[in-house]
Amino acid sequence: MQHNMMKAAVLVGPKEIKMKDVPVPKMEPGMIEIKVSACGVCGSDIHMWKTGKGWYEGDHSDFIMGHEFCGVVTNPGDSCFQMGDRVVFWANLYCGQCDMCKVGKEHLCRDVNGTNYIGFVCNGGYAEKFVGKAMNAYKLPDTVSDIAAALIDPLMVAYHAVKNSDIRLNSKVLVVGSGIIGHLIGCLAKKAGASFVAMSKVNDVKIRKAQECGSFDAFFDGNDMEVQEKMLQATNGGFDAAFEAVGSGESLQTCIDSVKAGGEVIMIGNSMEDKVDFSMNQAVLHEIRLHGSVSCTRREFEETIELISNGIIDPEQFVTDILPLDQLQHAFERLTATDDPVLKMVVKPY
Repeated sequence: MQHNMMKAAVLVGPKEIKMKDVPVPKMEPGMIEIKVSACGVCGSDIHMWKTGKGWYEGDHSDFIMGHEFCGVVTNPGDSCFQMGDRVVFWANLYCGQCDMCKVGKEHLCRDVNGTNYIGFVCNGGYAEKFVGKAMNAYKLPDTVSDIAAALIDPLMVAYHAVKNSDIRLNSKVLVVGSGIIGHLIGCLAKKAGASFVAMSKVNDVKIRKAQECGSFDAFFDGNDMEVQEKMLQATNGGFDAAFEAVGSGESLQTCIDSVKAGGEVIMIGNSMEDKVDFSMNQAVLHEIRLHGSVSCTRREFEETIELISNGIIDPEQFVTDILPLDQLQHAFERLTATDDPVLKMVVKPY
């Protein structure tokens, strides 16, 4: 294989990933090149895998996904990084110049508009090497392993949601959803002082890690006809906060049903349909606050790294599988199987 070629797991069509030798991306001013050490497999990737294309217009042949990755600097370019530095990339392609960026809300950047991320609109980290803007890279402390770094992306989502909620000491919190974001929110809610943290789920296969981590005090079955009554009973009148981490009208309604009057519902899940049904009058008449939560700010991304390096949370405990890059197709097949207990997979090119 030529020096300027690399192996990559390429999305070549609907539900089809193939290992290919592709050119290493060219360096440009402001960019760095890394050798990828690990890349987390995200639920958002599943949607692209199913459709066989990224989130951009034009030619969709040979697209490389992957946005939860870290690596070692192999070419620092004109940046302040050094050869051999361990870095993690923030996938958010913010401009740094618009009104949102200037007030520290880079996650709401006008250029990003909720979709402009590495691995979605441009090639990502499911490859041996990655070349990208140095402003999106952050140095990793030695106390953060490659596997933990591959979970910084979902952890930042959970951190932003919990940090900007009204959770206080002794709060009662519900997490609707049994994916990695839901697991991380539960852990962080407990760290933030919640005294009762519960998970509403529909698939018992996916909650083994949640039971192991010990952050959740109760599990409710979303399919139980009496679940609302049971939740109100367990909380003596309702939760203070509910986190929607699925992205469906049913799970949003579960959140609205479960919180007490004056409570809040934090919406994190991305819905496949743009519009969903929920009981508007219930939200209005009980003064329930509904607010969206997406990604995090640049400062919160740095704080997420600190959460791990300072020992506040160990995201590695939620990793169920570490696979070689050439097993990525198999990883997606497992992730879409309802009877597989996989929660979080990380792939390593080497």
